[in-house]
Amino acid sequence: MRTLAAAAAALTVSACSNDQAARCILDAECGSGRVCDIGICKSAGPRTAGEACTSDASCSVGAACAMSMPGGLCTYSCAGDTCSSGAVCTDLRASGSGILCSKACTTAADCRSGYSCCPGFGACVLSAACPPQGRAASADLGKVCTGTSCAAGEICGSGPEFPGRACTAACNPADQSTCPSGSSCVSTSTGSFCFASCSAQPCANSQLTCTAGLCRAPNASPACAPPGSPQVVLGGVSGPPNAPVGTCDPAHVTPVRAPALTAIALGPQVVGGKVTFNVPLGTGSMSILSQGVDVPVTSITLNGNTIVPNSVVPTLVTDPSSTMIFDDLPAAPADGSGKAIFYGGVSPFTGMMTVPNTSFYLQHAALQGGIPPGDWSFTVNDFARECTQVRNCTRSTAAQDTYDVQVLLKPGIPAATGTVNVAFYFVGGGIPDAATANTSPAFARMLQTLGQFYAAAGLCLGKVTLYDVAPWAKTKYGGLVNADDQSVCGDLSQIFTLSSPGDQINFFFLNGFKSSNGGMLSVVGIDGTIPGPSSVGGTVNSGASANGSDLTFGVCGGAVDIHNCGADEVAYIVAHEGGHFMGLYHTTEQTGDSFDPISDTPICPCASCVPPSQQAACASKNPPAGTPPTLVRNDSCLTPNGTPQCGGGNNMMFWLLPGSFNPNPQTALSPQQGQVMRSNLVVR
Repeated sequence: MRTLAAAAAALTVSACSNDQAARCILDAECGSGRVCDIGICKSAGPRTAGEACTSDASCSVGAACAMSMPGGLCTYSCAGDTCSSGAVCTDLRASGSGILCSKACTTAADCRSGYSCCPGFGACVLSAACPPQGRAASADLGKVCTGTSCAAGEICGSGPEFPGRACTAACNPADQSTCPSGSSCVSTSTGSFCFASCSAQPCANSQLTCTAGLCRAPNASPACAPPGSPQVVLGGVSGPPNAPVGTCDPAHVTPVRAPALTAIALGPQVVGGKVTFNVPLGTGSMSILSQGVDVPVTSITLNGNTIVPNSVVPTLVTDPSSTMIFDDLPAAPADGSGKAIFYGGVSPFTGMMTVPNTSFYLQHAALQGGIPPGDWSFTVNDFARECTQVRNCTRSTAAQDTYDVQVLLKPGIPAATGTVNVAFYFVGGGIPDAATANTSPAFARMLQTLGQFYAAAGLCLGKVTLYDVAPWAKTKYGGLVNADDQSVCGDLSQIFTLSSPGDQINFFFLNGFKSSNGGMLSVVGIDGTIPGPSSVGGTVNSGASANGSDLTFGVCGGAVDIHNCGADEVAYIVAHEGGHFMGLYHTTEQTGDSFDPISDTPICPCASCVPPSQQAACASKNPPAGTPPTLVRNDSCLTPNGTPQCGGGNNMMFWLLPGSFNPNPQTALSPQQGQVMRSNLVVR
């Protein structure tokens, strides 16, 4: 599996943020009976919701403080998660918040000051967020509107669900009486809204169409039922019909590619330049896409011998309050769940930074209905520029690199489910081409199992496109691909340039991987970068690869079996690499000294979890030079509630393919991992 590159940590200076002393990274820093949660020491105990608070530290483990609520409100997102006892999941997105756990109630006396007991939810919420029950029919519902032209109790809806704006009302899908008669409540990509029935009459708004008996936007995204019903289609031949002429130019690998989704185009930018862009209210996530235009510095050298690929990475990211929430020079923490942004991958020539991707920012984006609206800024940057700011770093040329910069915005806090399109490219592996795959029971089994793993994250598989590649590409890349070569002219990067445009995850089946010296590795899949450039095809990072040699191997029974059913094994690899593409890191890295930025995934520190005889060689204990570091394996990481706590070995994003047990698709991913995935642009 792709390992989080150590290069990002190597290219750092010693620096700390101003609040470092008040924050934590690991439980061991918090003392007896306390744990580190979203970067803050809290008392261990059950997760609760509804209490007053003045900061995140006032709330239970797994909850954060919505300080904009009256008296502060301890809560957390229940999109894809369950509320604790005594709380109810309430979709408040239409009111400018998120899908949150609210205190359950039956009478007004159950709620504290500032909150009303809403019968439409059975929970304590702000009065303005309470959808009334038993509403009469509305003549305005679905009609074109301006800000104040809708009936009392209705809002003028906008965004992807209401092109041209239309009257609607916030509602509760679990209580259809919260919509006027003649309409239905539907959970959509941006909130739960009432949509007028169209069974007996056409829609009053010409920009809405009759979809499943309701007036909806033509491209509406209602909630799906995971794992969904994927539609498999043949996509033809992807990539150029003839082999490229001449040698690869690493400074100009591919032209700038257009995203399939709408983007804010900031144009070519020289590193060191500051760019500013505006984020509208209600934006759930944003992605900064940087594509190389002229990148003469392709690598840098650290300490005279370590060659690091030149990674593009935005830095000095500043939110509308003028707070800098990401700087790439300070060393990344071992656990970034308490940071606003975590960026730990290596992205030569093309890279994408997506926010939110940490527990801290996931929680607060959900509480405030999205990332902060207003003017954001960042500095265009890469490792070559940073090389001038650190010791013992050299670069091949003093020339300045230039990147084309675009910002893509996704409206709305994601719901509990979403749909993702995928594409498969048959470069190698056990199935020779797309036509064979289309009728292959082994491929159908792989797709079925992939759907089961992604269902744990609330994902449905949508359109599945099968592509062939030109004969020259199958010949050139049909052997074992060098897993160590991360350069933009390396075979793996060039394979990813064969991907077709479209809003999909591109998976390339290969015959396998090798190391630089030609020896076999136990590498079974590699992602282009974390996260991948969603909705952009044809770049050096526009995909993920998997060893597809075992697709037709073994016997597949009823249950998922990654050891005896090759299709299940390949599905697991594909699901893992797709998780990287959507922004997930390994729960625990192979040396057990760094972890993902998600707080609800158990970690497995080498120094306390591997057998005692192996702990002296843990990387965190600085073993003698030349001593191979101990690798943390799944079997050492299956006791999240033990002493010491050693978990995550059965998570789909653990760094190593399980060797002695079959993972359970239903528990393969945590709720917050699912929230990161559904926040990604590629999920609709």
